[in-house]
Amino acid sequence: MQVLWKKFQKKLIDANLAECGIEVGVPNVGYKYCVFQQAVLHIVTEGEGIFTCENGTYHLQAGDIFLLERGMEVEYKPSFSNPWTYYWVGMSGKQLLTYLSRSSIVDNHVILSKDTKDIKYIIQKICNLAQSIQSNNSHDILIMQYIYQLVYVLQEKFPKHFTVQVDIVNEAIQHAVEYINSSYQQDITIVDVAKSVNISRSHLFKLFKQNLNCSPKEYLTYIRMYHASQLLINTNLLISEISTKIGYKDPLLFSKNFKKHFEISASEYRECFSTYQNNNNLPSK
Repeated sequence: MQVLWKKFQKKLIDANLAECGIEVGVPNVGYKYCVFQQAVLHIVTEGEGIFTCENGTYHLQAGDIFLLERGMEVEYKPSFSNPWTYYWVGMSGKQLLTYLSRSSIVDNHVILSKDTKDIKYIIQKICNLAQSIQSNNSHDILIMQYIYQLVYVLQEKFPKHFTVQVDIVNEAIQHAVEYINSSYQQDITIVDVAKSVNISRSHLFKLFKQNLNCSPKEYLTYIRMYHASQLLINTNLLISEISTKIGYKDPLLFSKNFKKHFEISASEYRECFSTYQNNNNLPSK
């Protein structure tokens, strides 16, 4: 007996919720057919039943999951004495099925006697959201969030070997940003940054302008000023000590840059925002 059955129109190439539902088993009433959906994942939430596919026949109980894929000849039915209840989610889309293929469930089609509480929660959440989806709410966004979470959790819990090509755009600037973030405390220059990624200073400047809309020097100053502000708020270090800690040899240059960046002096900033000073009644300088 179907307590819930929702079917959705395919809208996207990469990922779709095709259908979802809840079935409360009736003794001796089952299904036998050739699967036409791309992928349908079931989880038994109560009771027991029998699932048969090309891999064999399985006795399923609460917590067990089984996957149907297009073209499979399947048969499944509840037990007579303790009929099952199961939830299911049908998925389609090129990218989604690629992610699903990273889990061993696509090879075995059945997972028995494993911890599937996370999977149960996600599938039930999808079904519950589908019940209340309306044209004037954003449950469709949440459903897709849970669909992606579902295939991720399947891969995490039931992994298989896979390789994927990760295309990183502008690796040079990413490494340059990492270098600045990890080395701002030292007396580094933009030439040092360019050398760290083996490109010219002019090319580095161009990459920063194109991708971050600032120069490398401006980014370095921004990172230093952020960390200086945190030290002013959360410590009672002297301003000259903070200057050294964030890579400035000259405290006067630090003070000048700080005031230019925040439009107030470092000492005024501390007086306004210092939690350390307020909590400990310590002097601001």
